[in-house]
Amino acid sequence: MRLRLAGGVVAAPDQAAWLPAPRSPARVAAEGDARPGAAVALGPADAGGEQVRAAVTGLRRLVEAGGEVAAGAGVDLGGGFRSARLAGARGDQRDAVLAALTVLGVEGAGRLGDRAGFLVALFGPAVTRRVGAAAARAISEGRWAAVHLASAASDLLGPEQLERILELEAPGDAGLFTGARPSVLAANLGRVLEPLPRPRRAALLLDLWERVAGRHAWQARREGLLATQARRSRLDDLRDRHDRHEDDLLLRLLRTDLGSDDPPLAAAARWIPPDHYWYGLLNRLLQDALAATALLHAAVEVHDHGPEEGLARASAIIGAADAELPDGAAADAARYVPGLTGLPARPGVHIRDLHRVLTGAGTGRSRETTAAAVRRHLAHARDHAALAIERIGWLLNGREDVPEHVLREWTSSDLRPWRERTGHGPAGPPEGWAGLSWWSDRLGTAGPQDTRAAEAAEAAETDAPAEVERAGELLWCVDLVNALARLHGHDAAEPERRVGTPWLDHDPPLGDDEPLAPRFGSLAGAVSGAAQLAELGGVPARGARTWTELVESLRAGTRIAEALSGEFAVPAPLAALDGTVVPGTGARFVVARSARVLAEWSEYMGNCIAGAHYVGDATAGRCVLAALCDGEGRVLVNVELVPARPARGWRINEIAGRFNESPDPRLARPLRGWVATIPQTEADDDPDLEPPAPEEVPPSRTARRPARPRPLQAAGPVLERLAEREWNARVRGETAAVLTALAGTRSGPGGGSGSGSASRRGVHRPGAADPAAAVTRLRRLGPLQLAGACRNALAQGPVDLVDLWALTEVRPLEAAIAALDPALPTRYAQLTRLTGAEPPPPSLRPLTRLPRVAPSYSMGVVARRMRAAVGRLALDGDPVLARALTRRPAVPPLCALAVLVTCRAPALALAPVAPPRAVSVPGFPATALNDPDGPWQRALPAARELGADTSVFWERIAADGLRVPAEWLAAGGWGRLWSRAHAAGRT
Repeated sequence: MRLRLAGGVVAAPDQAAWLPAPRSPARVAAEGDARPGAAVALGPADAGGEQVRAAVTGLRRLVEAGGEVAAGAGVDLGGGFRSARLAGARGDQRDAVLAALTVLGVEGAGRLGDRAGFLVALFGPAVTRRVGAAAARAISEGRWAAVHLASAASDLLGPEQLERILELEAPGDAGLFTGARPSVLAANLGRVLEPLPRPRRAALLLDLWERVAGRHAWQARREGLLATQARRSRLDDLRDRHDRHEDDLLLRLLRTDLGSDDPPLAAAARWIPPDHYWYGLLNRLLQDALAATALLHAAVEVHDHGPEEGLARASAIIGAADAELPDGAAADAARYVPGLTGLPARPGVHIRDLHRVLTGAGTGRSRETTAAAVRRHLAHARDHAALAIERIGWLLNGREDVPEHVLREWTSSDLRPWRERTGHGPAGPPEGWAGLSWWSDRLGTAGPQDTRAAEAAEAAETDAPAEVERAGELLWCVDLVNALARLHGHDAAEPERRVGTPWLDHDPPLGDDEPLAPRFGSLAGAVSGAAQLAELGGVPARGARTWTELVESLRAGTRIAEALSGEFAVPAPLAALDGTVVPGTGARFVVARSARVLAEWSEYMGNCIAGAHYVGDATAGRCVLAALCDGEGRVLVNVELVPARPARGWRINEIAGRFNESPDPRLARPLRGWVATIPQTEADDDPDLEPPAPEEVPPSRTARRPARPRPLQAAGPVLERLAEREWNARVRGETAAVLTALAGTRSGPGGGSGSGSASRRGVHRPGAADPAAAVTRLRRLGPLQLAGACRNALAQGPVDLVDLWALTEVRPLEAAIAALDPALPTRYAQLTRLTGAEPPPPSLRPLTRLPRVAPSYSMGVVARRMRAAVGRLALDGDPVLARALTRRPAVPPLCALAVLVTCRAPALALAPVAPPRAVSVPGFPATALNDPDGPWQRALPAARELGADTSVFWERIAADGLRVPAEWLAAGGWGRLWSRAHAAGRT
């Protein structure tokens, strides 16, 4: 049997494939020998061992550098070998070529074959020389994000527009994409941009690029700023160190006032700290806040300009903060305390050392030593700032029991000397002064706060201090939070978005925390979010000039608002397990309770779990949508759960990873087993599970003879084992790939080719990579939908008719029942009804619900329904089926379909194959209709599943002869079609 490769390619008869293996290359003798989509080295079947080893070594290096997807590009491995992937691989050729080019570069692009060939794979058949030259420049310069975007957008843009995309630049542009293959990005772009004029599409993509590149530049600066700080927070250590320092000051004052180094406990208990202690406490709090502000300011300047210039730029604020610290206070705070951190108790110690560097102290040190010392003093600026803000909160919330008259007097103290030397800093106070004015009012600071805010803002603009600034106005606290915000990459702090007492947020969200709001973390993520809105029914504005305007227009529709406001009723057993760690995975099971949650998941995962189909089913209670999340809350897989019927419990209908990739088997397998154990309803709420106790004890009954074992008890365990064995043996390799490809093809209305761009693109739904989920998906389709799915799969190319027919022959449960001990089918003859076209009787339905039997049973149901769907297409004279049959004919489907057409005599243009009453069928090799071992008699059972009434077969032969649609014979007649089917060996 010839190997099928990705993209529908079949290996030549004189070629063979080898897999990398630990000891030596492993030859792939049959399609089931390797998993679908595996990377192989394809070359002459008679190649020597050294040639094979060299080719496989080259394949291994290619896969290690570019991923398994790169092998699908057909890279020359030397010695007549090329890389390839077996059938069942996800994505398209552009994914493979782009992945391979990232490894080969322009210099090695010749290993991909003809230059025009791989350019067509990347940018479509309309690619021009100018586009090719622009792509070569982008690849040679390492601008992969531009190539990635241009390839994905090639279906939507003209050559000139592609050139503009390929000229785009961004520092470190590799991070502009996260995970999405070009084919996935292309599908999402099509959903969003197809309704718009082509010039508008290019302008929106250029705007999106600028925004994403700007976000990455901001993120890079933020990471650099935060890298100036120590990797491990020392806030807890600093808190202990500071508390010990304050305790020592208080004890020192206690001993001085009582005149004893060891005063009596009662005297210490009666002692009340004097007012000057509280003044000192408040002043130290202010001094520490000012010093932490200076440290943060210096850290930003040093990051932006280097240690020497940065420290010089921060000299004014460092000098001002140093002047606030009394003599001796720095030495006292720097004194080492055994058992505590070696960091100083107060940030002013660092300020004093930095001020000495600025004033020339220690000039004997080298520049490198000085730079290292500067960075060391700034490494814990964030921790000191956090502790200062924490202490300010204690003060404002009354945790520090400061006497009221002391607090009032301190809040009126003048801070003009500080402000005259420092100004307000680059950010200035937050606009509107909405963060801390509530607190300054509580402190009793006189004067309207909005007036003071305006004065402060004007002073910041003119570099002149406000006429008066009092400590109780907390402008110095705003400076501190603003400086901390600058260290996190923001221009200024913002009011916190919370209910309760107001405060300032030093690390505010970037305005994209709402579900499906415009987000610019990556190109793929931004496009995925917009595509989700289009999937929910959003309509893009044709006049949108920016990507933000485009997304806002998609969000503006009433259908979006209705979709996002949906709330789901989650059954009690699943609701009770929300947040539970699934055994064997380490991941938490999280239930979606609203459409808004789905929107957040969908935007990150890049799939359509928040689409109208899923939201509608979840709202109606037909399914439950959930996710597995890691310890940090990131979604690992999305899951659709449906009630298991007719027995109780739940089952996974669909499961998929990010960007619809196949889920990690280490997550999927344990999750399936765990879900199968969850009841549909709580026992207390279900009277059938636990009947109520009778009011009086019923009379005793005469003992009965043991009931005869039912099929579930007698055959269930062994049938489970055999069904699972047959499933694993038969639904794998090419079969699994064809099955999941078919399930991932959306059918159009009425079984036709579909309407709109979504149908033309062959949209994939989550879970299509899981054969069991694919079977479930197909089983849920109605007859017209299934016929449409088969037609679209044949039209779009994921499968052909031979693949489809082979899939309809996969009946794992039939094989399992045939392998049973003969005594069981003899005793329980109704077991054979599990493999018939009619629904099983009630006594057998529990068998079909067993977790290890259900997939095999469903596969048999789907196989029979698929044959009926193919028969429907044949009787309708569908041209797609006709092309598939004549393009790659095979004897079994050809005979079965010919019998169907002969028996049903549809209203089509039929051509005679054999005259009336003739038994011999012309063609080479010759065949006879009545040969019991011949292909025609063997085709009768399949023809019945196609929809033929074979009881009239001989009547039709006598009256009209054997007939087929004339369209089947358009390319050479019956003789050529029949000989091609036999010559290919598909009998």
